[in-house]
Amino acid sequence: MQAHRRLTPVMNDNTLNHISSTPMFVSAVVRPSRRLPSASIGLLLVFLALPGFCSSTKLPPKYSQWLKKDVVYIISNEERETFKGLTSDEAREKFIEHFWEIRNPTPGAPSNPYREEHYQRLQYASDHFGKFGDGWNTDMGRIYITLGAPKQKARYVAQSGVRGMEIWFYENRHPALPPFFNIVFYEKDFGDFRLYSPYMDGPQKLVTGIQAEQGRTQAYLQIDHILGREVAHTTLTLLPGEPVNPNDANSTLLSDLMLGTIRDLANHPFTIEALKLHQMSTEDVTHRLVLPADLLNVLCAPLRDSRGNVRLHYVLRLTQPEDFAVAQADKRYYYSLDTVVRVIAADGKEIFNREAKTSRYLTKDDLDSVKGKPVAYEGWVPLAPGKYKVRFMFTNLLTRTSFPAEREVEIPEVTKQDLFLTDPVPFSQADAADPAKGDYLPFTAGGIRFRPYVGKELALVPGQDLKFFYQIWRPEAAVKTSDTSKLLVEYAYGRPSYSGTAKTIHEEISKSQFDIHGSMVSGKKIETMALSGGNYRLTISLTDPDTQQKRFTAMPFRIVIENNSQAETWQIDDDGLADYLTSGQSDYDRGLIYLAKQDTQSAVSSFTEALRRDPTNERARARLADYYFQHQDFAKVIDLFAHAEVTAKTEEGTILAVADSLDRTGRSSQAVDLLESALKVKPPSGPLYLALGTYYQHVGNSGRAETYQNKGRALMTETAPKADE
Repeated sequence: MQAHRRLTPVMNDNTLNHISSTPMFVSAVVRPSRRLPSASIGLLLVFLALPGFCSSTKLPPKYSQWLKKDVVYIISNEERETFKGLTSDEAREKFIEHFWEIRNPTPGAPSNPYREEHYQRLQYASDHFGKFGDGWNTDMGRIYITLGAPKQKARYVAQSGVRGMEIWFYENRHPALPPFFNIVFYEKDFGDFRLYSPYMDGPQKLVTGIQAEQGRTQAYLQIDHILGREVAHTTLTLLPGEPVNPNDANSTLLSDLMLGTIRDLANHPFTIEALKLHQMSTEDVTHRLVLPADLLNVLCAPLRDSRGNVRLHYVLRLTQPEDFAVAQADKRYYYSLDTVVRVIAADGKEIFNREAKTSRYLTKDDLDSVKGKPVAYEGWVPLAPGKYKVRFMFTNLLTRTSFPAEREVEIPEVTKQDLFLTDPVPFSQADAADPAKGDYLPFTAGGIRFRPYVGKELALVPGQDLKFFYQIWRPEAAVKTSDTSKLLVEYAYGRPSYSGTAKTIHEEISKSQFDIHGSMVSGKKIETMALSGGNYRLTISLTDPDTQQKRFTAMPFRIVIENNSQAETWQIDDDGLADYLTSGQSDYDRGLIYLAKQDTQSAVSSFTEALRRDPTNERARARLADYYFQHQDFAKVIDLFAHAEVTAKTEEGTILAVADSLDRTGRSSQAVDLLESALKVKPPSGPLYLALGTYYQHVGNSGRAETYQNKGRALMTETAPKADE
């Protein structure tokens, strides 16, 4: 049985029966069933159970300030109501401690970077915005505390005909917000900067004098004349890539939808889900024993797949067989594992994670066949050219023990006529892969499944062959199927400290072995019977006689009399890889990597493939809709929903982009139908109502247009609830 998901807490409900311990296996401990609270009510249940809880009470000044100032922009509605119901200071202190801890990126550590960063933002906002230290309560303060310091700022002083403005530019990783966007503040009165809304306010809010009374177009032209086209464009849309029409200076609701999301970011489903999953993961970690990193050996190898995409194949091996445990139930044995792989960008931010839980039953014969063998778990994650940190957490759920590891990985960009030689991967066994599985099995290349050695070092006894494989990459454009010229390969090995021990093997490889994407797999078996004990180094040299390019890679190994690297392991695969590939999730994750690299074209290709594999993937559809809309390819935006219906999971920004695309292509009635259907499955939304009113106006139904415009404006003017006095 296997399941994979994102940041999902580990739950183990099996009552574990004690089994006899052997030198190779840890005994499973008898423990009662335990289930963590439901994610939707976890925090609430913790404090409803406290003695000091009631439905409503007046807060003492200390705690009122904490609720109404310190955390007003980051606390969720559910948390707010729970805190307001606490009646004792002890319960409130426990709540506050828990509030910060479940947001702590390093749970249990002496410091909490999240809390420290938040109070730094709060102090900065109080000191630099507004008057008399109340800057935290201004529009600028709210944005700064919620989003942090902007990447760039531009200040425009008030001058004849135009109000003072300040534009903040943000780069963002929050999944509820665009990757890049602007925030505009305008100076309503001297020193009083207010948040600007392109749809609700319009450019006329930013100009003075008679131009403010002559509508959006004249106001836009005034700003364009005084401050320039870039600033004028920003007054129509806060999204740098969104198309605008300066002739009518109209704005879509996408910017206002984003502002609404920022205003209530603490209650956005993405925020709530991430917070509750982190809370449950944090609670779960407190029930685990995290062991030192040197107890888990890791081997990572970047390999191209059959489509020319790079995957990072990995194998995790426990250094001691007794670090793994099985349990017994109903005369059957079983194990239960949880593996988390996190891909971190060069800037330290997580791009994506993959979590896989694997549980399997074993017969007595199965168990006997693996006793004494170290466990080796194999899998892969998609990558793209760039530098990354990859963090692993391998957990035995039966003993609640976790083994962490981290590796730095760099994937080269192979361009033009370039060649790349991967590091050699030593292996103990190689077999023909099942053709039906070869596209997703770990450490499979050229139709061969390799079983790699993994350890701190490769140690062989004389007579144990040194076997290894590697890949050669070149650009797809450089591949010529008729090319029969050769690549020259030299294998040199010897003891670095001893002269005269080097041996060399020369081979030729035909370029016709490159597949259509520019990859080939090669390898070698070298006999070791004649080698004396000691440290050795293998160097592989690759030369292209046509271009005179040379590439080198190397691998150390040892010849020993005993304690050689174990060839036999208890092999466990991530058996969710087939679904990870065929569901398109691996393509979606690859798209996130390209977005982090700002390689939009490659990201679009990956999201397109993800949607092809799974037409119900709303996240991939949303990414594509945003891209095509920004590039004014309205036909493709519409086509994304040609055979798909709006569901509760469809993002509002996607719905608005499709509706606007329909309207821009003369299909306003279809835009009305789309929004009407969306409002049947989505909660009441100011932007959706406003857009629906606009399109009813376009089809000539002014009555319904006014009704929906009023509904939308009413919802858009609502603010997030604050604590009662």
